[in-house]
Amino acid sequence: MPALVRRGGRLPLLVVFSTIFFETVTNQDLPVVKCILISHKNDSTVGISSARPTASEALEDLGCAPRPKSTETVYEALVEVDVFASVTLEVLLSTPGNISCLWVFKHSSLSCQPRFDIQNRGVVSMVILKMTEAQAGEYLLFIQSEATNYTISLTVSLRNTLLYTLRKPYFKKMENQDALICISESIPEPTVEWLFCDSQSESCKGENPVVVTKEQKVFRELFETDIRCCARNELGRECTKLFTIDLNKSPQTTLPQLFLKVGEPLWIRCKAVYVNYRFGLSWELENKVLQEGSYFEMSTYSTNRTMIRILFAFVSSVGRNDTGYYTCSSSEHPSKSALVTILEKGFINASKSSENYEIDQYEEFCFSVRFQAYPQIRCSWTFSRKSFPCEQWDLDDGYSISKFCNHKHQPGEYIFHAENDDAQFTKIFTLNIRRKPQVLAEASASQASCSSDGYPLPSWTWKKCSDKSPNCTEEITEGVWSTNTNRKVFGRWVSSSTLNISEAVKGFLVKCCAYNSLGTSCETILLNSPGPFPFIQDNISFYATIGLCLPFIVVLALLICHKYKKQFRYESQLQMVQVTGSLDNEYFYIDFREYEYDLKWEFPRENLEFGKVLGSGAFGKVMNATAYGISKTGVSIQVAVKMLKEKADSSEREALMSELKMMTHLGSHENIVNLLGACTLSGPVYLIFEYCCYGDLLNYLRSKREKFHRTWTEIFKEHNFSFYPTSQSHPNSSMPCPREVQIQQDWEHISGFSGNSFQSEDEIEYENQKRLEEEEDLNVLTFEDLLCFAYQVAKGMEFLEFKSCIHRDLAARNVLVTHGKVVKICDFGLARDIMNDSNYVIRGNARLPVKWMAPESLFEGVYTIKSDVWSYGILLWEIFSLGVNPYPGIPVDAHFYKLIQSGFKMDQPFYATEEIYFIMQSCWAFDSRKRPSFPQLTSFLGCQLADAEEAMYQNMDGHVSERPSVYQNRRPFSREVDPALPSPQAPAEES
Repeated sequence: MPALVRRGGRLPLLVVFSTIFFETVTNQDLPVVKCILISHKNDSTVGISSARPTASEALEDLGCAPRPKSTETVYEALVEVDVFASVTLEVLLSTPGNISCLWVFKHSSLSCQPRFDIQNRGVVSMVILKMTEAQAGEYLLFIQSEATNYTISLTVSLRNTLLYTLRKPYFKKMENQDALICISESIPEPTVEWLFCDSQSESCKGENPVVVTKEQKVFRELFETDIRCCARNELGRECTKLFTIDLNKSPQTTLPQLFLKVGEPLWIRCKAVYVNYRFGLSWELENKVLQEGSYFEMSTYSTNRTMIRILFAFVSSVGRNDTGYYTCSSSEHPSKSALVTILEKGFINASKSSENYEIDQYEEFCFSVRFQAYPQIRCSWTFSRKSFPCEQWDLDDGYSISKFCNHKHQPGEYIFHAENDDAQFTKIFTLNIRRKPQVLAEASASQASCSSDGYPLPSWTWKKCSDKSPNCTEEITEGVWSTNTNRKVFGRWVSSSTLNISEAVKGFLVKCCAYNSLGTSCETILLNSPGPFPFIQDNISFYATIGLCLPFIVVLALLICHKYKKQFRYESQLQMVQVTGSLDNEYFYIDFREYEYDLKWEFPRENLEFGKVLGSGAFGKVMNATAYGISKTGVSIQVAVKMLKEKADSSEREALMSELKMMTHLGSHENIVNLLGACTLSGPVYLIFEYCCYGDLLNYLRSKREKFHRTWTEIFKEHNFSFYPTSQSHPNSSMPCPREVQIQQDWEHISGFSGNSFQSEDEIEYENQKRLEEEEDLNVLTFEDLLCFAYQVAKGMEFLEFKSCIHRDLAARNVLVTHGKVVKICDFGLARDIMNDSNYVIRGNARLPVKWMAPESLFEGVYTIKSDVWSYGILLWEIFSLGVNPYPGIPVDAHFYKLIQSGFKMDQPFYATEEIYFIMQSCWAFDSRKRPSFPQLTSFLGCQLADAEEAMYQNMDGHVSERPSVYQNRRPFSREVDPALPSPQAPAEES
């Protein structure tokens, strides 16, 4: 465990929990467990890898004891720590043999890697850099050893939380100066920020105004339109707005109102602008002029030589007699007033009545609460015991509003809770989602039952099918009952119906149907035959045979299960990570199994028309399909559908559902194969993605080797056409990529249009299709295209890095190409036949893409965004060699692993410049910290691309040029340079 480094010039209190096993455990004796709290009080850098505290550290025995009346071996201790303390949970195990462990906190699994100290004790540690309320709770450590299994429960609570405060800042006049001071009395010490805006626009109300940090007094800025002072510390942020009456603004429909509590300071600013400086301002309270000393005036000239005057009214500590109408008057402006109300205690005013809503499955809808409150409230939205962030917006009438739109169309009760120092408020909303019933059926020996969670609540019918055929017309009325129906379960209205199995229906198919105003769904059930297996009754020889074969069947089943468990399981290549520490290996993969699937992605499976198989692998396949209405009603598009194989088990289906939830959480990007929808109900799980018509980048590059040209001038000479380049970027794209060159050759013939005649729509469509095919035949590949491919992949990976997502198998085979030479990163590992793909080599109990893997991934099993950067360097080598296999001629064996460990790097690929090769080498830095980030790679490649495009235009203006400037540092194109690599006209054999 690394030493903690000082942050912000001060190291917070560090606490270490140590659980020590002193004795070897047997099945008869309980293990001896000791939990220790170590508080580090010095300010030096603390090394937490030590198992014992230093002399300057206080040690406390927490009294870890077995949990009473527990059927398992569970030890527990209660721990109190200070807020913002750095915490290490460390466990020392004197258990013989290997151990495995797992940390669990709030239903999330955390990474756990045991090690051994000099006394051969197992050590397990986890660091929490800053203890807050979110990190408090029960930490469970599950330990499995050769002797027995243990569980250690450490419940962490915060000590003296009331000592930590964040108070709203208030204004105060500086002594002997006409200026303001902003003060916040908070612990820990806050940072004070002034926010100044020259307008009342929405952007001004966000996080984008000018910020003056650590400046308490202001003078010139007091003339701005919108002024706020904010205080910030570890607990959050609180802001106070300077209450302003602007005489130049049109009057508001409602009188502005200001609330204060007794003892708080009052500050009101009156502002006026006029072309002549000869005007004055005055304050009145209830038609009485304010006493001298309770106001002061400031003035300045604006840039257009108009005079700005402001007049402040202030009271250092208000009382009930300060309540009333404050009126600001001017000789050149109409007067304006504001109502100031002084309160004994705060309040929250809003409608408490419950509200019920019914919406469609994909209807846009937000809950909203309109309220008036003082002081400002703290609020939250809660659904299914989960809390969500609460945002507030001020309205012009003195009220505020809070909205919640992130319900993801999940039915149930949503609770809005608000509180301030003096009042609390709770409001309950009920959301029902109108949806067609989805029926689930099950049968026992005596009953058949169907349930549905559709809304509105469905009605039921049962029908008998004739001769075990799906033709079910005879309605069943006897034996049908529905007790305990219409019950509400987890926010969904569940209705059920049950059929008692009688002799009249035994052995037949029956169909149960649920229907409501949105549609009907049915399920068919085969009821058991009359009599228990009549064809084997009294057949003694049959039972004897079964008895003899049963032991062999059991042994065979165990062997198959054991082998099956040894096999690798399906897991998405893309994984989102949660970083838990400063080191590369301090992270864990986010488990999406507990996340809710958002039904807005659901697409009717009957609107899919399947075509050919695009890829097939060990776990599933990807098929081409036509999707009707997935992008726009009445419009069909080509899609790629990802699915499991027919005999997939529950764990694989769970993995695919987790991938679906991750993709919905990830969002879309132009250089990612984006999720379009999914089918999860009433059948196998389908994931619907964008379809990329040209397949993977690896085969695309190899197919274009004979059509590769160094420059566009070569293309002009070869085809003898009149070319003009156009930047036809992908829709909504910001990519500075040169796109396909349009061909102007006998346009009237190709387009089917002349000045004297018109063609039918069918003929024009046919000619257009023919023209597109001709353009594809003439489509070529240039160095600028290779640069553009590299840039687009970097953009896609930059997006994944922003989303804390790692790919783990970035290679040309996992990048797809579509119209306009747009490339998209994909994850179709489910449909890759890695058993027969030579790129995936057996290492341990898995098949890995060894030649694309970073050293830390290959030797330590650590995958980070920096290991993706290494893989990106290999992908660059693939692109600029036009699809040659990496490390050509080098087999993956022990010698290969030694080469990687020694820092070996591939030579410059044939079509790369020195600048591109430099990028590759930087990606292959053995120390992952020295590799560039994807934003840096995107920036560098964008510059390279701009230079290449500028060189292309310069050469086109000159009509003839041997080589653009982007090639000046390249090696010459000749076979003598590198005979192992392909020429532009003759691809080499793949190694």
